[in-house]
Amino acid sequence: MGIRDPATAKIGEEILPFEIETVPEYFLKKAEVELHDTPDRRAQGLREIKELAKNDKHTKNIEFDDDFLLQYLRVRKYNVARAFTQLKALVALKKKHPLMFTNFSYDKTVKTIFDKTMSILPWRCQDGCAILLIELDNWIPGEFPVEEVKRAAILYLLQSLRETMTQINGFKIIFDLKSNPLKHLKYCTPENIYLIYHGSQDCIAGRYKEFHAVNLSVTFKAVWFLIKPFLTDKIKKRVFLHNSPEALLNHFPRTVLPKQYGGDLENYDMSSWLKKAMAPEKLAVLGGRPRQVNES
Repeated sequence: MGIRDPATAKIGEEILPFEIETVPEYFLKKAEVELHDTPDRRAQGLREIKELAKNDKHTKNIEFDDDFLLQYLRVRKYNVARAFTQLKALVALKKKHPLMFTNFSYDKTVKTIFDKTMSILPWRCQDGCAILLIELDNWIPGEFPVEEVKRAAILYLLQSLRETMTQINGFKIIFDLKSNPLKHLKYCTPENIYLIYHGSQDCIAGRYKEFHAVNLSVTFKAVWFLIKPFLTDKIKKRVFLHNSPEALLNHFPRTVLPKQYGGDLENYDMSSWLKKAMAPEKLAVLGGRPRQVNES
């Protein structure tokens, strides 16, 4: 597929909203070329992964929606065995850390948007990627405990992956790492760092295309020192450390970036999307739901 230039991309043409009902033909073709995603492969892949799930002791009592299973098939390019291995990793994560997948509260989670600590941005990048913005300095642990941060991260990633466009194109993540080390450094434990890496890379079926870090801080340098040796070369090549926030303009269209990063975006309140993502019927199937006893 051709590369779309962020400098010339325009809203309504190359730049599309995060919430989009119909996937444009360009991205359907991209899915076919990059992910081997065709109607026949989808049907076959769903049949095979459902059969594996029914016959595995870890998943036989869990029912998964098709759009959830397609996340795993697409991210593994329809290698059903690898897709199922990753699905089982999420099931194991959910069993080991049940509080990350339960007790969701919109009133608590929406603080990530109102306080500007974590949010999906309203516009996609010109290549269709969803953009997740994390502004560390706005996080006050005393007001929003680390357990809520983990719960919010799970929700943002899993629910945004219900969007077919995100399954196809993946994420770009911007980390604004301006931080007071006294406020955040004590949470940079090996356990928490491993949980972030393992959960995002091994369990959740996201395509992580780029990681951008700005306003590098002592907190980040400590985390980077710990995590860098464990990253694959593929991931390391996707990490960009920027000397200034404006350097993001070399990678993102100006129209999709908030003003503090040199962009044009003034409002990135996605609370309406979050409200829909946290509807009870959607939370009930987050990561699968118990299979009914009377099902065949």
